[in-house]
Amino acid sequence: MKLKVITATSKSSTIEVSDSIFSQKENPVLVAQAVRVYLSNLRQGSSKVKSRGFVKRTKSKWYKQKGTGNARHGSRNAPIFVGGGVAHGPTGKENWTKNLSRKMKAQALRVALSMQAEHIIVTDNLNSLGGKTAEAVRLLDKMIDERGKVLVVLADKSELIRRSLGNIPRVLTVPALELNALQVAMSDNLIFTKDSIKILESRLAKETKAKVETPKEVVKKAAPKKETKAKVETPKEVVKKAAPKKVVKKTTTKKEDK
Repeated sequence: MKLKVITATSKSSTIEVSDSIFSQKENPVLVAQAVRVYLSNLRQGSSKVKSRGFVKRTKSKWYKQKGTGNARHGSRNAPIFVGGGVAHGPTGKENWTKNLSRKMKAQALRVALSMQAEHIIVTDNLNSLGGKTAEAVRLLDKMIDERGKVLVVLADKSELIRRSLGNIPRVLTVPALELNALQVAMSDNLIFTKDSIKILESRLAKETKAKVETPKEVVKKAAPKKETKAKVETPKEVVKKAAPKKVVKKTTTKKEDK
């Protein structure tokens, strides 16, 4: 697999990269699952509403029970009244965390990189940035024609590069060791350094492809093994088995003298 390379003189060439990372077969289902897991884990789950017991309002009965012609009501902190409590709302104890196996995360990242291979640019021009945002804007305009969401993957946490790109809207910098499928899938353009490509290849080379089991295989694997039931003997069989065996006596007959 070859990726586009932009040099310091704005000339384009290609670089050979690993096919096991950038030439995977498309698997939108796996990428969608990984994105759903990452987005769910970003939720704080701290939203909370006040039920009728926590509304600061009088608890006295609104009007008498009978004689008014109106429906029967108690206090006005019920959910049907404006200013009352909220029924069945979030309590602040919701847990939105989801899990994804290590192998599936790695495979989802490989598939996402393969699906975005046409939008990947490899360059070392970022090393010349000195911390100024104007320099980074001019550099991105030379490399990218239509700038959308740009993901810049670095070999390490370079403070000067992060400072240069930090104030540009829709630009995200991330180290190669922390790259995930969500960041790749949400980006319109991806910029890698040559060192970050090597780090990413060594990181994903250690992972093997995840085997996704079918629901039948999961159920079969989790089901307990059947135990052979012992034969239950009937009372007659028990008595017959415990009874002593009868001894058969041999009888001899005398021969009569003629």
